[in-house]
Amino acid sequence: MNEFDYKRMRPVSMEEAGDVKRALEIADFPSCEYSFPNLFIWAEVFRTCLTFFNDRLYIHMPSVDELLFPCGVNEPPPEELKTVSTGMRKAGFSGTVAHVPDAYLRQHPEVTDFFSIRPMDDANDEYIYRTEALAGLHGSKLSKKRNLIYQFERTYERFEVNPITSEYFRTLIELTEHWRMDHQDDQRVENERRAISRALKYYNELGFEGLMLLADDDIKAYAIFSRLNSRSYTVQFEKALHECKGASQVITNRTAIYLRDKCEFINREQDLGIPGLRQAKQSYAPDHLLKDFFLIPRE
Repeated sequence: MNEFDYKRMRPVSMEEAGDVKRALEIADFPSCEYSFPNLFIWAEVFRTCLTFFNDRLYIHMPSVDELLFPCGVNEPPPEELKTVSTGMRKAGFSGTVAHVPDAYLRQHPEVTDFFSIRPMDDANDEYIYRTEALAGLHGSKLSKKRNLIYQFERTYERFEVNPITSEYFRTLIELTEHWRMDHQDDQRVENERRAISRALKYYNELGFEGLMLLADDDIKAYAIFSRLNSRSYTVQFEKALHECKGASQVITNRTAIYLRDKCEFINREQDLGIPGLRQAKQSYAPDHLLKDFFLIPRE
């Protein structure tokens, strides 16, 4: 097997979109990490780069030293992962492979000849919901969500939920800045601001869709999302004015209603270990949490 040369890695760009999307569609992974829009809009933050090796797509984020499990027509044999890991280590990185699916580990127990296995941190778990459950909000567990929506509807007699169009991008940025002022001195918030800015700049080219909640002619919340795989959409961004009670619940619910006929599942991504975000995502009673694994090279 040929050696893996890290120097062949190149930055994620729109010119790569066709080949990368084809590889991602073949893999059909449920993780939000395997979304070209996500890879592109976060590329400046994580310095994301990629290459094809043995017809499989390998993606690396140098700023966090995260090498994604590859995409291709067939799964990589453990020997190939070992070869790539060795090439990564020669380039000064850890050689650890991230987001390895549990199914791969079950099918290839021999991978432990080269790697030790470790579950990824809980902060990396992805929250997967049934679209119909978020659209309907049925049951006692979601009664508080329904009540907050009713409160919003009683407070604002004149409100509407509309598709996001380019004429409203500046308004979305203003709401984002308002939200950011409540989270100063948090680098994660600044990173997200950069990603949102890039998402809006390439909104149509990346195939984003979105909804905005307007009340009394002012924007109260918005959501931006895109197709993830054959069964799922992922919600990249969801923002609401903190002081506008019920706005967050309305935009979450209306997003699911909008996606009801488009996908079976909605991936609302990770909580990053942030307590408030974790509580919010758990409160919607996810169908399941997607947990992947690390492959850590043996010495």
